[in-house]
Amino acid sequence: MIGINFLSESVFFEKIDSFCSLLGRIIPLSQLPSGASYHFFKQGIEPRWEDKYNSEGGRWNLILQKQNLSNADKIWYLTITSVLGGSFGKTSNLYINGIVGTVKKGQIRIAIWTRQFKNEELQLNIGKNWKKLIQESMLIEKFVIEFFPHKTNISKK
Repeated sequence: MIGINFLSESVFFEKIDSFCSLLGRIIPLSQLPSGASYHFFKQGIEPRWEDKYNSEGGRWNLILQKQNLSNADKIWYLTITSVLGGSFGKTSNLYINGIVGTVKKGQIRIAIWTRQFKNEELQLNIGKNWKKLIQESMLIEKFVIEFFPHKTNISKK
């Protein structure tokens, strides 16, 4: 079961058709105001670095600049539906905790949050699958996906 966190409000669903219905009723990521985010996380996992399921994990980041914003919603939906649909593989999906979409001035950031950053093979598999998914979609030509362990953020506090 996966939940959607809107600050303090959560919506939970168990079936993909319920999720698709929800996606059709929310504001597209590209239309959110600057500074707003969507957090799609498995039930029981909070979208915080300090959460026990995230603290040993990290995130794969894709930053879409102005020239690619027209396809941001398509890439966002593609990422979400691919993770939920199991396109990353059964093992990888077990280690994906959530997906975050954030709007910043002149850019949109999409991140896949994972657990166990020290498992390099697993992390690379998730990153390679996401990269392949975006490449095959032909929505953008040039892009960079980077991985950041959450430990980096926790130690900065």
